[in-house]
Amino acid sequence: MKLDVIESEHIEFKEVVNDSTIKTIAAFANSDGGQIYIGVSDDGEVLGVKDIDGELLRLTDKMRTNIRPDILMMVSTDVETFGDKKLIVIAVKKGPKRPYYLVPKGLRPEGVYIRSGAASVPSSETAILQMIQESSGDSFEAHLSMRRDLTFEFAASYFQESGFGLTDSEMRTLGMLTAEGYTNLAFLLSDQCPSFVKAASFDDDSRDVFLERDEYSGSILKQLEDAYGFLLSHDKFKTEYEGLRRIDFDDYPKQALREAIANAIAHREYALSGPTLVSVMPSSAEITSLGGLVPGITREDLGANISMPRNKLLAALMYRLGIIEAWGTGIGRMRSSYGDNGASVVISITPNTFTVKLPNRNVLGSAAKPTIGKDAVIQAVESGCHTRADIQLRTGFSQSKTIGLLRELVDSGELKREGESRNTRYALTRM
Repeated sequence: MKLDVIESEHIEFKEVVNDSTIKTIAAFANSDGGQIYIGVSDDGEVLGVKDIDGELLRLTDKMRTNIRPDILMMVSTDVETFGDKKLIVIAVKKGPKRPYYLVPKGLRPEGVYIRSGAASVPSSETAILQMIQESSGDSFEAHLSMRRDLTFEFAASYFQESGFGLTDSEMRTLGMLTAEGYTNLAFLLSDQCPSFVKAASFDDDSRDVFLERDEYSGSILKQLEDAYGFLLSHDKFKTEYEGLRRIDFDDYPKQALREAIANAIAHREYALSGPTLVSVMPSSAEITSLGGLVPGITREDLGANISMPRNKLLAALMYRLGIIEAWGTGIGRMRSSYGDNGASVVISITPNTFTVKLPNRNVLGSAAKPTIGKDAVIQAVESGCHTRADIQLRTGFSQSKTIGLLRELVDSGELKREGESRNTRYALTRM
């Protein structure tokens, strides 16, 4: 028995999942998408797949290991029956992060494949540069969802409680629905959302001993509520007395917890697979999301209340629901919620992650004691911050306060200044 389709620019046959399958997936993602039938010979003869689960597991592992950027969100699989035989049908969508390349070969023509007729062929350097330029403006949330059978039970309830409906008309206004179908924004808000949050509490700051761990899935609105609830459940109180008056101090300002988790959900890179991480240790709480800084934003911009949302549609929706405030004010709100006691909200950024660390105000000992003024600046320099912007971000001080403290420390000889203007760096005078 043969299939009633033939190999073409958008159709490929493979007998099993192998390296050639991975090459074809990358080529489809770099082109206009396509389908791969696993369990079919080159001439279209249906051979079938005996170990469906094994082949699917091998497929996921090979994609995760051999293709960059992460391509899993662009690929869906289905099992179809032809007579008494079963096939795996792999649907690949044109990716938003092109070019996708094979890890062993790298981002060069022999590692970047495109479709040419019914074949997957190496791309040219010119085509690679064009893909990079085109994809830099792509928005994952605006692309059509690979999954169509979406439900919105939680989101509809959340919208209703907020005084809004979730009709088709409303979805179109929000960017969840187009004439072609649901967008990835709808996918994220649906009960079938593929992203998730992992939350854990630890007995020690080195995170060696778990006390509790959980995982939250479903609509990102549900994940947000669940993760915030987890943080609140670990926000303990310390009681002190001034005469007969009892005063309770919570570990973390609730505004800081709320802003940290809301911004992690709103601004993460959903084209990357992997969880948002919530970790509570004795001396601090950390929220880590995928994505790093949005292109065009620098570390210095974070202290200036400037924001370029990675997910503009999602940010606008969350603003409408009253979850987030004006864009760019989240970090300032977290810091101001700690008041003037010197506790510092620490921002850590890598190319693919963004971490907010909130100090526990009630922990005793050197790890949690507030550090103020010049000591905070010196500690920031000791930890590797050498520009004014980095020191300001680490300490949480205003720009004018940071400049003033740096000037005093240079005048006293505790710090030395190197370079001029934007190239100015600060270092300890004692070595």
